[in-house]
Amino acid sequence: MKFIEPKGASHSNFMLFGVAWRSAAGRKLVVRLVAFTATAVAAIVGGFLYFTPVKAGELVRQYGYFGIAGTLIWFLVLVRRDLPAARSWVRVMTVSEFKHLCWMVGGLSVLAWVAFPLSYKVMFDELVLQATSWNLHRMREVGTIVRGYDVEGVFLPLFVYVDKRPYFFAFLVSLVHDVLGFRESNGFLFNAVLFPMVLVLFYAIVRRLAPARVALAGLACFGATPLLAQNANGSGMDLLNLGMILLTILLAARYLQRPDDHRLSVLLIACVLLAQTRYESLLFVVTTGLVVIEGWRRAGRVLLPVTAILTPLLLIPSGLHNSYLSGTPALWELKENMDSRFNFVHVMTNLQHAWSYFFNLGFGSLGSIWLSLCGLPALLVGLFLAGKHWRSWRYTDSTIVSVMLAGIAILANLGLLMAYFWGQLDDPIVSRLIMPFTVLMGVAIVVALRTIESRGWPLARWVLGGALLYHLSWGLPAANHHRRINQLANEMEWEVRAISRMSPRSRLILTDKSSLNWMIRGIPSIILENADSRAEQIQFHLDHGTFEEVLVTQRIRPISIDGGFEVDPRDRISARFVLEPVIERMHGARLVRISRVVEIKAEPEQDQSMGTSSEDGTDSSV
Repeated sequence: MKFIEPKGASHSNFMLFGVAWRSAAGRKLVVRLVAFTATAVAAIVGGFLYFTPVKAGELVRQYGYFGIAGTLIWFLVLVRRDLPAARSWVRVMTVSEFKHLCWMVGGLSVLAWVAFPLSYKVMFDELVLQATSWNLHRMREVGTIVRGYDVEGVFLPLFVYVDKRPYFFAFLVSLVHDVLGFRESNGFLFNAVLFPMVLVLFYAIVRRLAPARVALAGLACFGATPLLAQNANGSGMDLLNLGMILLTILLAARYLQRPDDHRLSVLLIACVLLAQTRYESLLFVVTTGLVVIEGWRRAGRVLLPVTAILTPLLLIPSGLHNSYLSGTPALWELKENMDSRFNFVHVMTNLQHAWSYFFNLGFGSLGSIWLSLCGLPALLVGLFLAGKHWRSWRYTDSTIVSVMLAGIAILANLGLLMAYFWGQLDDPIVSRLIMPFTVLMGVAIVVALRTIESRGWPLARWVLGGALLYHLSWGLPAANHHRRINQLANEMEWEVRAISRMSPRSRLILTDKSSLNWMIRGIPSIILENADSRAEQIQFHLDHGTFEEVLVTQRIRPISIDGGFEVDPRDRISARFVLEPVIERMHGARLVRISRVVEIKAEPEQDQSMGTSSEDGTDSSV
């Protein structure tokens, strides 16, 4: 590790108030400390204690857009002063380093973009984010559409709910909608542009720790992974979360290097935005607080600009959203007979799945064997040395300190994930949650390579070459394999294409999957299981021309190895709906069928016996 002596810092001259109480500066500082305490108490009470979960959710729905918009504008105003520093960082690079960086970032980005087409990876999560961005764009409110219909040529939401997912990603995508108009592809475009920026941020961090060749090797290990490539082609919020973590680490390193009011302000607003990217990112509020205190120690005085005093108030929306989620168990998506999201009984099982993720030699995992083999030993050695020399942390390089403090939040999140009921890392839906941990492994590789190369062993090029070779021969095929086996996404894409080829008509879709997939396209839709309770309303709108056509999507599964098919029991519809098959296609071992409702029978009398499946044109075998 590299050690420094902070300027102006010593054990004898560092006082809490920095100056005597009788001085004007001392009185000003005490006033600021009191003001900060007041805002912190107000934030805790207002964010977590005062409002009921229902009221907290309603406040987020109505005012969340304006809160996140104001915070982002504040951040952009502050960071504008740092643009010359960013340009000077590029100018001081040698031509050779700049060229190699462009080749590395550009090459990894192009490989991720062209290896396979843009598509949803975590279906429901990404559709919810798409629907939330649609509502933020159209209505300026935080909400996911549940019901929406065409009203005189304009598709309007009739009911929305506040989803559990933080909405910073959806808000940024809504800004893209504001500029380009609403398009489903905007969410994918946002992540595609964000991916090279994430790579550059990682390089900016590790370049502070090691020479260019070592930093590039670390970048190759970090960026040449199928997990990152997959997220660069999706519309989820996890890549933004990773980028905000990297940005916060970089800003923390700059602040610790030379603490001042401006650098502290930029760091704090970035932390507020980070807290709005994923649920667990609230952990970084705690570690950023530790960075702030360490900066005070290094500066030899307490820094409390106006931004720092107001930062707790900016965190109230995150607190309200967390209170709403904690008080709404229906959003936890628990399995049957579960009453808690976290339990120690899940730890051993999840650790086994974690081992499978890190060291899986097949295409079943999105992890990188190369990153695991290089990063995990380097990280374990680094943690051992940090524990052995913990007394010297006062003079450790600012970048190392910022990574170590952020690592507390990352490791705490990993610990929570191991106790989470759905924390199996080798599950393609869960794998994305490990991305922050790859930052620690990447930085550990750079620090280890720096030490090894200083002893005359030139391993950086070999590590870089191994990472790229693994990515081309194993990583990208693994990511492509996961796209091909995502049968739900493939089925939904086919349904959209098939219906888009039909003649333009006002339609209602009764779907066996997610109604959001249709509503973000301006097509009314309800879940198939709700169709029976809505039969009279559907018939009313058919009679009055609201809908010219009602279509039903269903999956048809094989009955046995001897042949024959039947409608999947989960996709069966009431016998009152008489269906006419329109088009169907085989996906894997099952058929996906689109049918048209040709008649909705009257509800049978109460004393009549229920009909059998043989009279149901939808539930009979094919």
